Amino acid sequence: MPLFKTNCLLFILLVIATLVSYHRFDQYQQTGPELLTGHWKFQIAENSRIDVTDEGLTLFSSDAKTGASAHQDLPMVKPGTVLLVSADVKCANVRAGKHPWNTARLLLAQNDGKKDRWDLPHATITLTGNHDWKNYRKAFTIASDTEKIWLLAQLSQTTGSLQIKNIHVYPVYENPEYLWARDIILLAWGAYFLLFAGSFLFMNKKNFLIRLLLIAILISIIAGITLPGDMKMQVSNEVKIQLDAESELFKTAIPWDLSKVWHFCFFFLFGLILLTMLEKELTLQGIAMVLLLAGSTEIAQLYIEGRTPLVSDFFIDVAGGIAGMILSRIFISKQNGTPAKSSIAQQ
Repeated sequence: MPLFKTNCLLFILLVIATLVSYHRFDQYQQTGPELLTGHWKFQIAENSRIDVTDEGLTLFSSDAKTGASAHQDLPMVKPGTVLLVSADVKCANVRAGKHPWNTARLLLAQNDGKKDRWDLPHATITLTGNHDWKNYRKAFTIASDTEKIWLLAQLSQTTGSLQIKNIHVYPVYENPEYLWARDIILLAWGAYFLLFAGSFLFMNKKNFLIRLLLIAILISIIAGITLPGDMKMQVSNEVKIQLDAESELFKTAIPWDLSKVWHFCFFFLFGLILLTMLEKELTLQGIAMVLLLAGSTEIAQLYIEGRTPLVSDFFIDVAGGIAGMILSRIFISKQNGTPAKSSIAQQ
């Protein structure tokens, strides 16, 4: 397979460089004191509840018409100040509502003295479904006309539970060394993906259109990982809301996180088409290419805003790719009139 050894070597070098630089440089440096006061104000209804502990708070709601919310007014800071919101978050059984904002949310809101500025970036998290404990953080720049800021945790006209702990809000600046390292690493990964995609153009088997289709799927996968976390969540939530509105059966037919389904499906297509382009004796190299793509798309997310590489996503990607390869091998074997006999496993 063209450039196979080169792809493997570059992958190893880039993984090492990415991990070293990520742990060497902190993205944000704190420049001021913690702004949280600990004085939460609540808005709850009969079918909702908020529990406050020393570590954080938990919101419960069983009424989608009301939900539950808690907020803290924060001390005003100078316009242009960058505030970092950081928290460990877990949610369970949060159902997406009719609108994109009917989710479990943690927000940093601003008001200019006349109205709340929801047109400014404000969401640290917007979650639906079930998510285990994970640290989220997001930086926000205070607008020039802002007169009031506050932190808001809410189940916005939805049901389920939202747990938040280790909450922090403080002024920061972005470390220039981190920015320098991020730009170089992302540029290097971009060059790697170009080489990875280009290697399929030099494959002799199958026609040029098949190769272009494989590259198109590869580009779709790479485009998906470059989406910032908040944009990815917004797109995923809006699609899920639309699908739920079309059919109640969708909620039970596909109970998983929609992004996981996309992971599996795109890698399934990648593996399906890839194997049609490989000679039988190169099947192991095909599996290795799936592993390289799954690993590289996860590791590169260390430097994508709001994204986190997950071992579970890696295995979902690999499972999708190998499932596609198995199906492709079965189809090819039937076309050739030979038994499939798990030829991938025999390689």
